[in-house]
Amino acid sequence: MTEPRRDHYLPPTVGEDSQVVLDAAIDSLGKLPGFGLNGDAATTLHVLASLIAEAHQRLPRAVADARDQDCSWAEIADPLGVTRASAWQRYAGRTPANHTPPDPD
Repeated sequence: MTEPRRDHYLPPTVGEDSQVVLDAAIDSLGKLPGFGLNGDAATTLHVLASLIAEAHQRLPRAVADARDQDCSWAEIADPLGVTRASAWQRYAGRTPANHTPPDPD
């Protein structure tokens, strides 16, 4: 069965809850050696860049886990803000071989 054409994307969830968690992470990481003085704008920038890099490193595993739980490429693409074809092109080679799908429609 062919999925209906998707013309919408689900943006990442942001708000007070995620702000509280991110503020705590920035504060906690900023106190670690190698990040500089806590509260300094450059330290905050370094911590945010580090968190973004860590998130990017974890995305392929998260995509593979979603495929293992039978999520479609469209369901994976939505929170990433890309098309299912883009998600497939970027991550299909990084997911387990038994989940590599044929080219999306």
